[in-house]
Amino acid sequence: MRSEPQVYTRDLNASRSQEASVRVIILGLFFLSGACGLVYEVVWMRMLTLVFGTTAFATSTILASFFAGLALGSFYFGRVIDRGRHPLKVYALLEAGIGLFAFLMPLLFAGLTQFYVAVYQAYPISHYQFSLLRFALCFSVLIIPATLMGGTLPVLVKYFVQRPQRLGWNVGQLYALNTFGAVVGTLAAGFFLILLLGVRESAYVAGMVNLLIAGIVLALTWRLGIRPVAQSDLRKSQEVPAEASGRVFSLKEARLVLWAIGLSGFCALALEVFWTRALVFFLDNSTHAFTTILTAFLLGIAIGSVLIARFVDGKERLLAWLGLIEVLIGVFAIAAIPILGNLTPVMENLASATRDAALWWKWTGMRFTTCLTVMLVPTVLMGMTFPLASKIYTRNVKRIGTALGNVYSVNTVGGVFGSIMAGFVLIPLIGVQNGIIVIGTVSVLIGGTLILSEPLIGFKHRIVAAAALGGLIIAFGTFYLTTGTLTLTSYTEKRESAEVLSYEEGIGATVKVFEDEDGERVLSIDGFPVAGTSLLLDDAQKALGHLPLLLSTAPNPSVNIIGFGAGGTSWSVMQYDVKEVDCVELVPAVPEAAVWFPEINHGVLDEPRFNLMLGDGRNHALVTKKIYDVISVDATSPKMAGNGSLYTLEFYESLKDRLSENGLVVQWLPLHLLSDEELRMTAKTFQTVFPHTTLWLTPLRQYGILAGTHVELVLDYASLSDRMAVPNVQRELAELGVTDPIDLLSWFAMGEEVLARYVGEARINSDNHPYLEFFPALFYFLSVRFQLENTLNIHEHRESVLPLLTNTGATDEEVAAVARKVQEQFEATQDSILEDIRAWLSSFQAR
Repeated sequence: MRSEPQVYTRDLNASRSQEASVRVIILGLFFLSGACGLVYEVVWMRMLTLVFGTTAFATSTILASFFAGLALGSFYFGRVIDRGRHPLKVYALLEAGIGLFAFLMPLLFAGLTQFYVAVYQAYPISHYQFSLLRFALCFSVLIIPATLMGGTLPVLVKYFVQRPQRLGWNVGQLYALNTFGAVVGTLAAGFFLILLLGVRESAYVAGMVNLLIAGIVLALTWRLGIRPVAQSDLRKSQEVPAEASGRVFSLKEARLVLWAIGLSGFCALALEVFWTRALVFFLDNSTHAFTTILTAFLLGIAIGSVLIARFVDGKERLLAWLGLIEVLIGVFAIAAIPILGNLTPVMENLASATRDAALWWKWTGMRFTTCLTVMLVPTVLMGMTFPLASKIYTRNVKRIGTALGNVYSVNTVGGVFGSIMAGFVLIPLIGVQNGIIVIGTVSVLIGGTLILSEPLIGFKHRIVAAAALGGLIIAFGTFYLTTGTLTLTSYTEKRESAEVLSYEEGIGATVKVFEDEDGERVLSIDGFPVAGTSLLLDDAQKALGHLPLLLSTAPNPSVNIIGFGAGGTSWSVMQYDVKEVDCVELVPAVPEAAVWFPEINHGVLDEPRFNLMLGDGRNHALVTKKIYDVISVDATSPKMAGNGSLYTLEFYESLKDRLSENGLVVQWLPLHLLSDEELRMTAKTFQTVFPHTTLWLTPLRQYGILAGTHVELVLDYASLSDRMAVPNVQRELAELGVTDPIDLLSWFAMGEEVLARYVGEARINSDNHPYLEFFPALFYFLSVRFQLENTLNIHEHRESVLPLLTNTGATDEEVAAVARKVQEQFEATQDSILEDIRAWLSSFQAR
């Protein structure tokens, strides 16, 4: 005869005050657990993108794997906890498991990286097969810890919910506290922990907190006196009179709500994707901006959970309430579209008004205000849906774990599909504005279905509700037909008479081409200008192409370019006798915009020796087996989210492995985007990998270029003259005011010894300590100041290129003549730089 399973419960002699104290402690611990969960999400996401790249497909794969684990955990452990396991003991084991994995994950990621690179290099696989492999690897390392995280909510709900009358309050309270913890975890990871401690160390801190939570909970179970009881006794203790249990919804209604909460998750995450794509135009697309957006989103959900929890247990017509909330989510999401279209002037005024020492805090506060203006009402409403759906779907309190697991998992899976659909289908096909309208309409239809399915609503009220819903949909259609297309514009790219020539909201980024008041065409990505036809922008594009090819001693070199932009660097490289050129571009819409810059790229995409590769430049350096003679890193700002990985020690080490024995790598150095500390840090990191590093300035001295080699750089004057004499090269350089080798050599700023003194004891920017990406992004306000300070410091350290020159003439007279010209040009350039500094100083003081 099979015995009954053992069930654990609290000692019946435990006092009510003791139990109340324990509940408060558990709530506080669950708050900390939510904070740890978001720290892990941020940290593990960063670690995995370093392996798989920062393409939209790669990041979506990682997130989908993580959320799949959460869904699986809630589904599985919801059932486990209904089988008679004691909730607190199971919860303690879950927290302990999560904490242990915090320390194991770096080792798992290291093994995954080696396996991934080995498979990629050994087997030529298709893009589809590669995507499946990436998902399988992500899922394999994330499935266990994410499953453990997903199990915590239904397990704790089982402990808290003893009576169905308080189900809504307990679920809402737990969900809200856990989400408030997630808000704190997001802020802590994005603004403090990673910057102060490092990526791995942030996970370790969270791991120690999880282990501490587990220890405290186990101590509480001992303190409460857990003992086994028979199933029959448990049934008696949980019996509730029918009249006290409140309305029990039918199986049909419960299933309808389950579908609704899944679609609600779909709409919520789709809207988050749309809002994120739009808001980066106004906030900047730095790491802190994305942290702010996620924080605001989670904050609204937490507030909504608290609000609904306070009265949900006393309400009838819960189907109608849930339906009304879904309708309002759609209405307010669409109503926020005009706000998105009018944020640019607000941010312009902020940029001009915020100039004091409290700049960053004001800017951060304004970021939050901007996000909440768009997102607060819809996200508060979203936060109300989960407790409501849980109250409706839970038909038997004895099966609360299973019910909560079903609701949470379905909502999570819906969210995964919503984010993928928004990012990969809706935005490329119909754009952000129309995507919001479509998803808002779906939310209204979900709500309408729920309202009309409420049996406690009479026939007349159903007719009124149906008419109101029809009116709303007509209003949405009218709004769609009468409003113009929303073209997002950041204040950094705004021009009074700018004409938008091309605007593509593609996968991963929004790419725009516009013509400013001076008739110059500009290419911008998510509102940040990256390339164009102006001489200022061409200054970097041409220099990053010509300088490495002129300095390289490799005959018929193989070249790797990271970043296509308008194609200026690629075209410049193609003017030389190169074997082949591999250009890696992250955003697919960027090369599509090349047709607007024919005078810059000259149709380089059609050149047979030119190979455009869509993907992540860092990932290419990690997995390729190719060896290059020249690598030109034409990356955008290191302050942009994800771009910081192209300025780290580990990335430079990957480039070193891909560089031939006599190879040369150059790195763009934005003098106007980085503070003095950040600039020295970048140069220090680069020189740590390439000790033989020299610093050069672009022709207009707007930017710097780091050039690194395996051996000490030696400049053969005669060979340099021959390469510059090629007609195509000569014509290209003439546009930059370079007519002979002396002009080119005036770009030189520092040799390796002086550069080493210049960078001093600056910190190293690494994958584990990504200081550049997590330092506050202040270039929007202080670009002139940064340019001024950096140029002044470089001027003070700048030296002549003469010690690096060889073969400057056949006779002593020729050698002396070249030396004299080089020195004269050096002194003239020093004077010219001082004039630039005075001009920038006047501009800065005028501001």
